[in-house]
Amino acid sequence: MIAPSALPSRCLLVLPLVLASALAQGGPKGGASSPPLRAEVFIVKSAPFAQTLSTVGTLRANEAVTLVSELSRRLVKIHVEEGSEVAAGALLFKLDDSDLVAELAELEVRLKLAVANKKRVDSLATRSAISQQEIDVSTSEFNLLEAQRNTKAVQVSKTEIRAPFAGRVGVRQVSEGAFVSPTTPLITLQDVSRIKVDFPLPERYSGEVKSGQKFSFTVAGNGQVFEGAVTVLEPAIDATTRSLLVRGLCASPKGLLPGGFAEVTLNLDELANGFMVPSQALVPSPRGQGLYVIADGKARLQAVEIGIRTDDQVQILRGVNAGDVVATTNLLRLRPGLEVSAVEATKP
Repeated sequence: MIAPSALPSRCLLVLPLVLASALAQGGPKGGASSPPLRAEVFIVKSAPFAQTLSTVGTLRANEAVTLVSELSRRLVKIHVEEGSEVAAGALLFKLDDSDLVAELAELEVRLKLAVANKKRVDSLATRSAISQQEIDVSTSEFNLLEAQRNTKAVQVSKTEIRAPFAGRVGVRQVSEGAFVSPTTPLITLQDVSRIKVDFPLPERYSGEVKSGQKFSFTVAGNGQVFEGAVTVLEPAIDATTRSLLVRGLCASPKGLLPGGFAEVTLNLDELANGFMVPSQALVPSPRGQGLYVIADGKARLQAVEIGIRTDDQVQILRGVNAGDVVATTNLLRLRPGLEVSAVEATKP
């Protein structure tokens, strides 16, 4: 053997090129082709898939109102305790109505006289002993006084502020003797026997949520998982956020308070269209997204249309059929037409 030091420098430069050419042709033995590329695969098959969406919402009372007076008057009596439960129609506040009551009594007296006059006129009218003008004046006076009496009675009734529905009152904002007006808040009333949950959903899911659909939610500081049902969907998409406002109702809101922050989990209906494949099988292609389909021992890049995605799966709407074999590993080394030794993954 000739030592490398004994070879001319020109031979030392040519030797690496010769070795590289021999390796490219299969090595010194020659004729042996590269073995098929080993890759794990997934067999496409139909399987139901239910998607879970997570979003945030706000708790609201079933009914809520801030009570105010319809009249500008002095508050003379408070009939409610702060933080107490009240029934529908319960008297909460009483305003001064002394002048209204006096005016109502005056109208009652004048109305009695008008009734008596009307009876006399009607009696004379049957005998044609009175003109039609006098009959009309008597009737008109009676009707006018009766309308005035009813108007004053309504004003007197408005001096009593009552609960419009059953619920729990909050912190009182006024005291007895205060002069209140329609702009003066008196107290809040909230019905917390049921709790509403308002939450947004992305526009793309607007057609997959319907009334009566169940959802669950949690609140901060409470380890319990609460259940609710969708009651109403806003009939329009919010142009600013591109989201759909959904309102649900929780029938057992023990420990929940309006205004709270809720983490909502909503299960959509099972998907019937397309196939679910591992997301790791998806590769970029010149036409968007693609999958390497293994057929007859060779790889073929198939363009696909995808739908929803999860952490480990993606929905394929078009491009593959049930029974197709797609590669999930060695994707960077795969090329169209390359021979592949397919090994089905133990856990897709």
